[in-house]
Amino acid sequence: MEAVCRAALARGMSEIAITDHADYEPLDACHGYFRPAPYWEEMNRCRALFAGQLAIRAGVECGESYIYREPVAALLAAHSYDVVLGSLHWADGRPTYAGDFFDGLGLDEGLALYFDHLARLAAEGEFDVLGHLDIIRRATALRFGIGELDLRRHEARVRQVLRLLAGRGKGLEVNTSFVRKGIGGAGPSLEVLRWFRQEGGQIVTLGSDAHRPEDVGGDLDRGLALLRQAGFERLATFERRSVVWIALTDFSQKGE
Repeated sequence: MEAVCRAALARGMSEIAITDHADYEPLDACHGYFRPAPYWEEMNRCRALFAGQLAIRAGVECGESYIYREPVAALLAAHSYDVVLGSLHWADGRPTYAGDFFDGLGLDEGLALYFDHLARLAAEGEFDVLGHLDIIRRATALRFGIGELDLRRHEARVRQVLRLLAGRGKGLEVNTSFVRKGIGGAGPSLEVLRWFRQEGGQIVTLGSDAHRPEDVGGDLDRGLALLRQAGFERLATFERRSVVWIALTDFSQKGE
């Protein structure tokens, strides 16, 4: 965690959220990874170490919280987190980030399955912000060589997800990790972000989804540019699971 914080400072960042994976799907490589006690011990140490230099938000990324309701509820009740990401890493035993998600499925059939499960997460899950709405791009890139997805054929399903998020007052993450993985631009796309606004969505966050210190803050300028293009005027961060607004005009156009 200290290395991640130092990387954020080196990038000129003033705030970072540490959102380690809490995955309860037994097939997932991160199953059992998250250990709250050492996480909070290190969180408190780093907050003291970087006081006055970096705001460090305590977060957690919960997979499939519409399925694993009880363990997620127990996890969140035990400590005061600033932000909870909701993620869909598995759907019907298929990994949404790997090419074998599409085993036995065509592109459109697989996307329909994915967005149907994502709608369940949006409607029933416990989270503040939906993480990487289009993580399925990793699977389509691996299986079909498609990085940038044209979702107009699935607009009704995508809009249903966005409408559910907006109706529940939940946020949508702009995730820049696709850029460094070589599968297109930050996601979701400009078109999807505009759909979110049309459906009443207001809360958007920005993250590099960094799993290594060297990836912290990568391509955030691209994410900010995307949000501006989509017509958003403010960005959300979180403190004790409440939104803190930041005007996009607070970020410089060069270097962000």
